[in-house]
Amino acid sequence: TTEFVILPHRDSKDVFILGGTDDIQVLLDDSTINIATIASSRYVGPLKSRVDDWQKQLALFNQTLEEWLNCQRNWLYLESIFNAPDIQRQLPAEAKMFLQVDKSWKEIMRKVNRLPNALRAATQPGRSFKVSVMTETLSFRLSGFYFLSNDELLEILAQTRNPQAVQPHLRKCFDSISKLEFALMHPTEGKIPGIDTEPERVFTNDILAMLSPEGERVGLGKGLKARGNVEEWLGKVEEAMFTALRRLCKAAIADYQGKPRTEW
Repeated sequence: TTEFVILPHRDSKDVFILGGTDDIQVLLDDSTINIATIASSRYVGPLKSRVDDWQKQLALFNQTLEEWLNCQRNWLYLESIFNAPDIQRQLPAEAKMFLQVDKSWKEIMRKVNRLPNALRAATQPGRSFKVSVMTETLSFRLSGFYFLSNDELLEILAQTRNPQAVQPHLRKCFDSISKLEFALMHPTEGKIPGIDTEPERVFTNDILAMLSPEGERVGLGKGLKARGNVEEWLGKVEEAMFTALRRLCKAAIADYQGKPRTEW
């Protein structure tokens, strides 16, 4: 007879989430111990088939509940990200995948809100599998963002036309890049004669080098631009980083042969 606590999500009238499940977990653990005790009794013979059914049901309940809570946690996190129009525009494939899961999640929760009986809801045929697939899909989406908070991700994607907005977050995206060096616009470009006096430092979208927290500078070759979707040009920065470090490693090995170690 135990029912799930179902809560409206934010101020919505038809979007629901599971409330606290601690009491249900305690009951579930007690029931699992009770049925295991009965199963180990030597007098279980006449009702063994019923006991086996109960053990299967409780195991399924436990598995589904765990997946459900994981799914809910991921859904709540990603929903606040993919609700932003900027992110939907910047990550259309990811947004589409999230919306498919979002639709299934809301549908399941509406059904559970109508019939909140816990045992019935958690042991519906196919429900555990469906929730686990949803969890897996959301976890995959989540893995791309694990190093950034919602606010940081929104800040980067909302300012996609301003590559400088990424600078404060580079340490989280890469192990040892504290800053990217962008080319400066020529002082005469964009200047209004007779009005502008002190030339303002304006950066182009050409990326010249990467700088470590210790101030080491590694050039990244020519033609690298911060253009288009931020996750695409950051991917190109990563490729350029590999190429530059590989080139420098080769040069260093060759250099080692002809120089004293201290000088090298």
